[in-house]
Amino acid sequence: MLSKSIRKGVVAVSCMLALGASASVMATAHTEVLASAVQIQSYGGITPVLFYTGSVCSNQHLNLDPIADSDTQKLLWAAILSAKATGSKVGFDYDFNADSCVIRSFSVNPN
Repeated sequence: MLSKSIRKGVVAVSCMLALGASASVMATAHTEVLASAVQIQSYGGITPVLFYTGSVCSNQHLNLDPIADSDTQKLLWAAILSAKATGSKVGFDYDFNADSCVIRSFSVNPN
């Protein structure tokens, strides 16, 4: 009888841990905004941080994945600047968890 109640306890704890782990997994969202509204910062490097993008994070910021190569970083810079120059919109698919919003893909969309 004691081993049965221990087994139930272990199963209950395992379920709680599984629920906690699944709650911490990043969710994916999409946003589209006029490029003129986006503020782009680099903080001394080439890795851009975008603000006022309409994301769910504070200041509506978005970051590239820390493992993004320099070509992807430069492409994001070019996409944002060209969209600003042409008055286009930019779209972002991003993962978010708490206050971490990581860009997975981006695009320049015509008005």
